[in-house]
Amino acid sequence: MNKKELIGKTAELLRENDTRKRVVFPKQTFHISDDEGNRKDFSVRKTDKSVNYTTDDVKNILSACIDVIIDSIRRGEEVTVTGFGTLGLHYRGGRTIGGFDGELHEMKAHYVPKFWYGKELRNSAELYRMSVQDENGDIPDASNIKRTRNTNKEGAK
Repeated sequence: MNKKELIGKTAELLRENDTRKRVVFPKQTFHISDDEGNRKDFSVRKTDKSVNYTTDDVKNILSACIDVIIDSIRRGEEVTVTGFGTLGLHYRGGRTIGGFDGELHEMKAHYVPKFWYGKELRNSAELYRMSVQDENGDIPDASNIKRTRNTNKEGAK
């Protein structure tokens, strides 16, 4: 799913759940005067109402959220979305690797982005695995999928 599809589906979900944004109208003052020069001012305030979020609203919200996450990562902070996961930085030390040309190449130490999945995201993946297993009768080969976090408590020392 690309960003445009994500925005569209989010806007659709907000409409389905009847999630609305509040619209506030400014107070208006009416000046009424008669032929004799008498004047009366009336202040009228329309009642606030709410409207559905548009696709542009969701696009702006998502863009702002991504900007906040990127800014936090630039400052070295972790960003945690409960149930979804944690975005942060991981320090990769310098090392020497063998290249395709047979020569050794020196890699400098640097920081790389890292994502640790949350419980709800992990459970969603498990539900998907079970649905695929139900359709085909077997479990698809997932040996090429790397784990993003060491779940072994003893190995995490």
